[in-house]
Amino acid sequence: MALSILVVEDDAELLKRYLRALQRRVKPAALAVQSGTGSDQPAVVVEGYDTVQEALERLRAQPFDVLVVDLVIPGISGEERGGLQLVAESKKLDALRSIIVVTGYGTVALARDMLMGGAFDFIEKSDTAIEELVDAVQRAVAHRETNLVRFGNPFSRMTDEEPTVFGGRGKELEFFQERLARALDTRFREHFVVLGNWGIGKSTLLREYKKLCQAQGYVAALVRLQPLDADTRLIDAARSIVEGILRDIPYPGVRLKRTGDFLKSVGISIVGTGFQVERRDPEAELGPVAFLHDSLVELWADLKDKTGLLTVLLDDLDNFAARPEVLTVLKQTLSMDKVRQARILVGLSCPSTNWSQFTSPGKHHPIARYFTNRIDLGPLSEEEVRDTILRSREGTGIAFSRDVVDRVYELTQGHPFEMQVLCYHLFSNQLGGRVDREVWDKALDKAIKDLGLAVFDNLYGLASREEAKVLRAVATHNSPVPTREIQRSVQAGRRAETAKSISKYIQRLRDKGLVQRCGRGSYLVPDPMFRAYLCMIADEK
Repeated sequence: MALSILVVEDDAELLKRYLRALQRRVKPAALAVQSGTGSDQPAVVVEGYDTVQEALERLRAQPFDVLVVDLVIPGISGEERGGLQLVAESKKLDALRSIIVVTGYGTVALARDMLMGGAFDFIEKSDTAIEELVDAVQRAVAHRETNLVRFGNPFSRMTDEEPTVFGGRGKELEFFQERLARALDTRFREHFVVLGNWGIGKSTLLREYKKLCQAQGYVAALVRLQPLDADTRLIDAARSIVEGILRDIPYPGVRLKRTGDFLKSVGISIVGTGFQVERRDPEAELGPVAFLHDSLVELWADLKDKTGLLTVLLDDLDNFAARPEVLTVLKQTLSMDKVRQARILVGLSCPSTNWSQFTSPGKHHPIARYFTNRIDLGPLSEEEVRDTILRSREGTGIAFSRDVVDRVYELTQGHPFEMQVLCYHLFSNQLGGRVDREVWDKALDKAIKDLGLAVFDNLYGLASREEAKVLRAVATHNSPVPTREIQRSVQAGRRAETAKSISKYIQRLRDKGLVQRCGRGSYLVPDPMFRAYLCMIADEK
């Protein structure tokens, strides 16, 4: 892929000289040469314009690597320093693009200020300006190459990797700050739950909550709950919660005297960061509520001189689905006077579907009334996706073209995990520091395969053989498709299905959350990436 340079100068003769010198003398980065540019494409492409309007239009259409702009050039509305408009738009489109400003007498101080604000370099118009410009552009190219070598892929690929950049979630952070303030300034502890579907960023949000606590000097423990089976005793589940808290707080067990003495009294020794439980008469054991209550009370007694608040964040609550009674134990414990008097704030995370099962009427619905403070985590907005991609690749020297970023949002609809996986492969397939539509198909294919292994294979496996045929038929459409058209598509196969049976399969797919009803008698696979996966599966059959 060619190194691309945009030059903006209203002096026609000077513009020609700039273009000729840059085209002849600037060399592309070694990485760009290794990537290859094609036999009929020059290694360096230099374009020049003498008006701000033309340059703006070209800048928005083409992701240039370097922008060279004269500050004193008529702006769109006739302003004297129209080059500032181009600089501002360049930063908005691609904060990583190297900008070299050209200045004359009277704007040197402004150019120096811009250098402090992020411009790569500036040159003054003089007899040596062309030599200085070539040198500045060459250094900008070398700087980009250095960054390419130094930085790895900033986008995470697997679910247990923390993204480099925490994107969006301003309202969710404000929500947590309000809970912290209430817990610190009043006697109320507004325990809360974070709900959302797979990969939406629940664990990442809890990690951010922990960081917020630590930044403000408060102790926080993020506990990844381990799966329980139907035979797990409630006392063992309660112990796993306490053990998880002690593992994650920044104080070693030997410094938690009251907690250690209590645990020792019930036959538990703290060994390193884990528990060692003595064999005891089951009748002599504390019940799960009493154990959890006393553990939290004693732990707060140990910590209250060290912190103003203890925040306990219990992640992956769905792992307790086999023993939902644990939630009742937790509610009862948090409702008791001594725990309420302690400054302990508890947050949970759980998939929305599992929370509905935990809190369904006739089972454990009091839990829903207790955890009324909740966040329903949804996808990122288009602006948040753009900001996340931009900040993630900051400093790497890799630029994403605008149409690629648009396409990322269009296909992922702001789903954080899908966005991370897709951007991971887009970044990995960059050519000469540029990610554009040339690498899109290969990156998308790899992203879909990764998502298949992580999630989509399991989702697809929820459908029976007959339902899968219907699901693939729906997935071939990017907009809601009427039932009759689905029936025609499925009935065109080798094995004829009746309209009644196809309608039955559609309803089953809807119950499983694989298709969504859109208006009367029309259905859609709502996730565009899952649709792409289903189309890939169909092509392989």
